[in-house]
Amino acid sequence: MPRVSIVIPTWNQAGLLAAALRSLSAQTFTDFETIVVDNGSGDGTAAMLGRDFPQVRLLALPENRGFAPATNAGLRAATGEILVCLNNDVECEPGWLAALVAALDRMPEVGSVASKMMDAKRPGTIDAAGDAMSLVAWNIGRGERDAARFSVGREILSACAGAAAYRRALFERVGWFDESFFAWFEDVDLGIRAQLAGFRCWYEPAAIVHHHGSATAAAMSDRKVFLTVRNGMMLFFKTMPLRRVLVWGPLVLAWPWADPVLTGRPLRVTARAWFAFWPMLPALLRARRAVYAQRRIPVARLIGLLESPWKDIDRSFAAIGRRLGFGRRAATT
Repeated sequence: MPRVSIVIPTWNQAGLLAAALRSLSAQTFTDFETIVVDNGSGDGTAAMLGRDFPQVRLLALPENRGFAPATNAGLRAATGEILVCLNNDVECEPGWLAALVAALDRMPEVGSVASKMMDAKRPGTIDAAGDAMSLVAWNIGRGERDAARFSVGREILSACAGAAAYRRALFERVGWFDESFFAWFEDVDLGIRAQLAGFRCWYEPAAIVHHHGSATAAAMSDRKVFLTVRNGMMLFFKTMPLRRVLVWGPLVLAWPWADPVLTGRPLRVTARAWFAFWPMLPALLRARRAVYAQRRIPVARLIGLLESPWKDIDRSFAAIGRRLGFGRRAATT
């Protein structure tokens, strides 16, 4: 039985998936199995796997069920004590998996490890160094040039599930990815649930991958806007400490109406996402009670891992300024 199971959900990206699998075949740590969960691809993914990667386990779903359901299907089928999530558009450096496993081995209090994800299209640029959250969630360092601070391991709020390792015990205690998210922010939701249950998260700079970025989502941009807006509200009201919900909740609810001004995204989509959120609220509040019933750390510790809401306010004003032509420099994380 392999020590590590790597789960890759995929949908109509056979070429990128093949590159990801070739990078796994070059790993220095070799005690792992690979499970590909195919979300109903129509591009010959299954045939490619059978022909070129017969050692890979294939779970074929009849339709695109999203990242969270597909990943959960693979995780449930996995046999390893360490469960690794990997996007289909990620290529891993040879020491990537060894670095993730070593981090878990030397830090028993850590339940998940985030990779150093580089932008494959812009060499030397960070794609994600884990995830952070204030009122909304974001990838740490996205769009920044690689620098000394990204070469130092540290504790963070959550791992980006595009390339992350988890102890099986974490899922056994807090549950799988929340499938109501479909895709986007389900990894931050899991990360916060794990933090509350006592599992720390570590950013490991030696675990380096190269992410081609939104390759699967590119053909469904309106869908991505809808899900990120709706899921952003879901994430806030499901996971944030009550004091933050009471103070900042009204602003989070107003955010989708201001978002088109800040980003240029279509109002019709953000409005549809806002209205779609409300029927989900009763189930969301029940899930919130279950999350906090599992809490094993002081709420103050979670607040210490969160960013200040004023960071979101500052970014919003900066975005307005850029749209009005008052500035061209991007705000940094």
